[in-house]
Amino acid sequence: MQKSSALLGNIALWAIAALGVVFFVMIMSGKESGIDAGLYLTYAAFGLGILLAVASGVMSLFSGGNIKDTLLPIGAFLALFAISYLLADGSVKPQWNLSTGASKMISAGLNMTGLAVLVAVGAALYGAVKKLIK
Repeated sequence: MQKSSALLGNIALWAIAALGVVFFVMIMSGKESGIDAGLYLTYAAFGLGILLAVASGVMSLFSGGNIKDTLLPIGAFLALFAISYLLADGSVKPQWNLSTGASKMISAGLNMTGLAVLVAVGAALYGAVKKLIK
């Protein structure tokens, strides 16, 4: 079962990558339909990633996993989003044609991306320093 799911994951990975290359070439050759297709591919990959992450957590609970270990990353994600939303700026320029709420959500998403990068870099540095110390 494990080998077949790994094979399926690799096939999906290469299929998404190949489609991404096709859409990139379309965009670079001036076909604007590649932009929409690329966005839909991104949405589908993002949705699939979320679905698989949730399914993995649920499956680990049913196979004797600890609920604390499952809920901790979800809580951390929600806390990161809350911090990002509180730091978000909802200002709107008239030429943007956006509502204040949409502007605040976009700003929160950008803030969250930046904070996630900082957390990831910090974790990588912590792991490298800890490995050097040992």
